[in-house]
Amino acid sequence: MFVIKKWLGHLLMPLPFGLSLLLIALLLLWFTRFQRSGKLIATLGVMVITLFALRPVSIELARPLEQANPPFVVADHPHIDAIVVLGNGHVSDPAIPLTSWQNNIALARTLEGVRLAQAYPQATLVFSGYVAGDTYSNAEVNARMAQSLGIPRSRMRLFENNMDTHDEAVSISQALAGQQVALVTSATHMPRALALYRGQGMTPIPAPTDYTAKVSQQPQPLYSNLPRGRYMMYSEAALHEWIGLLWSRLRGQSNE
Repeated sequence: MFVIKKWLGHLLMPLPFGLSLLLIALLLLWFTRFQRSGKLIATLGVMVITLFALRPVSIELARPLEQANPPFVVADHPHIDAIVVLGNGHVSDPAIPLTSWQNNIALARTLEGVRLAQAYPQATLVFSGYVAGDTYSNAEVNARMAQSLGIPRSRMRLFENNMDTHDEAVSISQALAGQQVALVTSATHMPRALALYRGQGMTPIPAPTDYTAKVSQQPQPLYSNLPRGRYMMYSEAALHEWIGLLWSRLRGQSNE
């Protein structure tokens, strides 16, 4: 089920979906008499890819998710028992420095976890993230990065066997029951993560990071609105979360 879910989740994203439409269109145009259908499908494929690669579209998809929870302000929370940092991705390439192993998402989450660990020196710093096509788990790599930034390994606890956010919520909620927990993850991911943890009876305090729907306070040049791969990535991340929220509700994993 996990592998099927991952495949479907990736294929439904704008880029592979749009490219699939273009492939179907090419087959129709080159090898069949359905020329009109081929042209329509090709047009739809180009529109899908172009639309989701636009900056305004990516911002509007992510903004409702990212603004659902305010940034974590240390002064508002005098006591935290544990800081839970959810994992993402990395490549442990021995030819490059540790500081380059994490992807941008995992790095942003780790840095926010380190910031909170420095603000709450008695809190346990928890990292989650399983092993996927790599020697080390994402939890291990994130922990090494935190250690390189001055957080003692003795303060850390790793959850390395959970395959997705729901599994993480089940394991971590049981392990940290009754504790005051700050939950660190990407701002787009936070609504779904919170819903899943609350579904397990935990009420963590959100500490969102890795924002993508950032709006400059100064006018931007017109070319900044041209389609770009970065905005496609942001759109796909937001769509993944909207689909994930719906999926978790359909499966009864959350009531939100």
